[in-house]
Amino acid sequence: MNKIHPTAIIEDGAELGTNVEIGPYCMVGSGVKIGNGCSLKSHVVLDGQTTIGTENIFHPFSYVGGEPQDLKYNQEKSLVIIGSKNIFREGVSVHRGTVGGGGKTIIGDDNLLMGYVHVAHDCSIGNHNILANYTGLSGHVTLDNYVTLGGQNGVAQFLRIGSYVYTGAASLIDRNIPPYATGYGNRFEVKGVNIVGLKRQNFSRESIGEILEAHRIYFRPDLKNDEALRVIEETFGESTAVRAFLDFIYSAEGSGKH
Repeated sequence: MNKIHPTAIIEDGAELGTNVEIGPYCMVGSGVKIGNGCSLKSHVVLDGQTTIGTENIFHPFSYVGGEPQDLKYNQEKSLVIIGSKNIFREGVSVHRGTVGGGGKTIIGDDNLLMGYVHVAHDCSIGNHNILANYTGLSGHVTLDNYVTLGGQNGVAQFLRIGSYVYTGAASLIDRNIPPYATGYGNRFEVKGVNIVGLKRQNFSRESIGEILEAHRIYFRPDLKNDEALRVIEETFGESTAVRAFLDFIYSAEGSGKH
């Protein structure tokens, strides 16, 4: 049974699952689909062509499905697609996609977006990520899985951040970050491997050792990009964990070394 406060506005055409709670002064637009067990605390706005999975929690003043902040946008139909068991804290904003960026902003499952996080148009966020307070993703940013972005991070457009990355607070990220890395700075620099995060996700000691060595080789200043990758391939190419690192480099970094 749904629980809807009398001050909430649910436009005709909106689709609600079962056991949905919509608190005071919320607004749900006509193109919104809300899955089972979702909770809108109060003063939440869900707009646009937005599809939401199950058991998501939206805290006050979060705004999901708004128009993209792109001057080329001309009221084309575009989407926000959200999975399940995400938490959107106070003041979070998620904008729908643009035609030029594929038309979709996507958020997976089990993500925590802390207060005043902004997810711009055409971003793609995987699963189990944490975006700390006041962090902003520019358009077309991809986050893989188990990424933790520190507070007040800013991520430039068209970048990708690999799985198990951990960044320090107040980092300006203007480059792709390969899996397992940790670092900080304005501009962001990789400082090492997110060993604590890997242990928490039950990576074996052997895998962590292989990842550490692969990172050390790749970021050696005396090796060119192709030389470093060749050494890593020859030494750890059969490692599943290192394979994910190499695949990321090949797909996201191209020929430039970062």
